[in-house]
Amino acid sequence: MWVPSAVIEWFGIAKDTVDSLREDLAATRAERDALKFQLISVQTNFEWLRVKVNALELERAQLIKRAYNIDVPVPEIARTQNAVRPEITPDIFNDIGDDAAKQLGLPIYSN
Repeated sequence: MWVPSAVIEWFGIAKDTVDSLREDLAATRAERDALKFQLISVQTNFEWLRVKVNALELERAQLIKRAYNIDVPVPEIARTQNAVRPEITPDIFNDIGDDAAKQLGLPIYSN
């Protein structure tokens, strides 16, 4: 069966494109893996720093209590999950109304 050379060239272009996309995918995956490792490292460092600051604040309050006999409140850095506001995220293009916007602390624009 005879195949025109133009058809064969289409497959050559497609192969080059696929090879290029595979290289890009491999580079993107490597970058993603590096960022995952970096994120774990940053989270570990933040957690250590949070615990250390909380311990120092508690120690400071105990020293003030012992030295001056004054009870001071002890602030604490607490880790919280990122809160997603479900009232906004499902449909961000519809107007939720001025009252709901005020409750969420959003700016109100008037016409």
